[in-house]
Amino acid sequence: MRVFIRRAVYYRVMTYFFLVACVTSSSVAARQESRSEWSKSAKSLTIFQPGNAVRILVWDLDKGQDTDVTFSRDYPINPDGYIIMPLIGEVRVKGLTAFELMQNLEERFSAYLMNPYVYVRPLIRVTMQGAFNQPGSYRMDPQGSLWDLVRAAGGPTANCDLTSIRVERGGTVVMNKILESFERGYSLEEIGIESGDQIIAPTRGRLELQVIISVINLFASVMLLYLRLKQGW
Repeated sequence: MRVFIRRAVYYRVMTYFFLVACVTSSSVAARQESRSEWSKSAKSLTIFQPGNAVRILVWDLDKGQDTDVTFSRDYPINPDGYIIMPLIGEVRVKGLTAFELMQNLEERFSAYLMNPYVYVRPLIRVTMQGAFNQPGSYRMDPQGSLWDLVRAAGGPTANCDLTSIRVERGGTVVMNKILESFERGYSLEEIGIESGDQIIAPTRGRLELQVIISVINLFASVMLLYLRLKQGW
């Protein structure tokens, strides 16, 4: 009897751990599949391209001061792949990685600063359209999130349908309902947002319902007026 009880307990414990392992494995696989789905179209965002921008912060380590406001800012990349900086003039950035550009700038700034340290970040160009308070084109750090973009665009309007936000590229929808991916903590780069993409937030149906009600009210008023005129009232 004791042997039977022990075997029963053993089989129950093993079944429990088997089920836990299956659920965990399925959950991990689902997360990986979802992440792969979002990131499969992503290109390398460490390469600077015309139309984007570069965020550059410059320190003189010997002085131990904050970033130098003379140099530290966001620089747009012109069609030829150059940025224009104070003192050092044109700097070709097209095709360089962030590390290569950092080394290049530190070498050039050494003629003006005692011990320069340069931090660089690529900024991609994303257009926010639809139900945002300040829709437009914004240059953002690809390590940022959807909420950084929404904040830059002045936040959502009162009738914004955040759950239906989509991404279009070249007039084609490439991602639908991306809110879930951002809620999981993925960055713009991780889910595959590229420079030139359009993030579109549609409005909820309440506005359309109001329009329909207005049309019905107008039609009812016209019919009432017609009937009164017909009856000679």
